[in-house]
Amino acid sequence: MDGRLLEGIVLSGFLCAAAVVDFRSGFIYDRLTAPMAALACGFRLYDGAGFVPLLLGLLAGGGPLLAIRMLSRGGLGGGDVKLAAAGGLWLGWQGALLALALAAWSGGLAAIFLLASEKKRRRDSIAFGPFLAFGIGAAFFFGERLLAMYGEYCRG
Repeated sequence: MDGRLLEGIVLSGFLCAAAVVDFRSGFIYDRLTAPMAALACGFRLYDGAGFVPLLLGLLAGGGPLLAIRMLSRGGLGGGDVKLAAAGGLWLGWQGALLALALAAWSGGLAAIFLLASEKKRRRDSIAFGPFLAFGIGAAFFFGERLLAMYGEYCRG
């Protein structure tokens, strides 16, 4: 079995579990994000990545959400921060930033739809974990292509 395929299967399992658990309970548990992070480190170190790329991915994934959590005084859950940080370990810093952008974009669209359909009110909360899981998965499977397309677009 191809190593990238194995990684994708393992990552998909973690992401599906995180999305479902967060959607149902509003929490993403450490017993899910800790092994996800540990396996990401194992895969990256096996691939020959050093500690600096791992650290950069961790910071790019979790850092922005940690800042949002601190500035919003808990408006974002700690499990979301940990899921994003673990995702950053899988993806590296560029993939982590892409995952966050995709999560914010898809979550924002869903919020607009729910508000427009009157399924939610402005003060209601929406679980961010499913959108974060989508962003991490999309960045893992399609990130290189998306970043290449963006680079070509920027070059004109």
